[in-house]
Amino acid sequence: MDWTPAQLPSGRHGLPREYVVNSQRSRLLGAAVLIAGAEGYAGMTVSAVIGKAGVSRKTFYEFFQDREDIFLAAFDQLLEQALAGARAAYDEGGTWPERLQRVLADGLAALAAHPHETRLGFVEVLAAGPRALQRRDAAMQAFMQFLSPGYEAAPDGVPIPPLMPEAIVGAVYEIVYARVLQERTAELPQLLGQLMFCTLAPFIGPVAAVEQAEAAGTR
Repeated sequence: MDWTPAQLPSGRHGLPREYVVNSQRSRLLGAAVLIAGAEGYAGMTVSAVIGKAGVSRKTFYEFFQDREDIFLAAFDQLLEQALAGARAAYDEGGTWPERLQRVLADGLAALAAHPHETRLGFVEVLAAGPRALQRRDAAMQAFMQFLSPGYEAAPDGVPIPPLMPEAIVGAVYEIVYARVLQERTAELPQLLGQLMFCTLAPFIGPVAAVEQAEAAGTR
């Protein structure tokens, strides 16, 4: 998404009110993401955001209550886009491992390509207060939907603990978090093979998980 559309011309421009409002809000959100991703939540002050976005303080408060409010709005929009992309990848069809491989591959590539957004969603969300943590927890719950079919893929008679999707999503989160914190976000796509194995093995077993990862072209 283009977070930073061109700044509106000054004076009379004849642009529709809806366009002006959308442009201002988008610039504010984009500025919040860039600052949070580069300087952290602590550096994402209202003054910094309006300075980056090129809008007035009055305009900021027409859209958002405070910096927490704009951070949550940015997180919500990023999550909406992430889930939409994951669902699109999953819905292309194929076996469950093939669908899961596309979700992981597209997701890791997107995270690596958007480091500021990734840092906001995985690191700075931990510093933004209780409401942000609730959003983070809800996001992790939402991504468990792609692991639930693993119960049907498991061999007959093999009991899979009910908390397995929660454990896997939590582990993936921590792995991504550590790389982002170490400024190694660009390396995330290289983890595809290992994460494929980690997500599949608890359901279909290690041997089948290796075969699936190799069939998908990942080692």
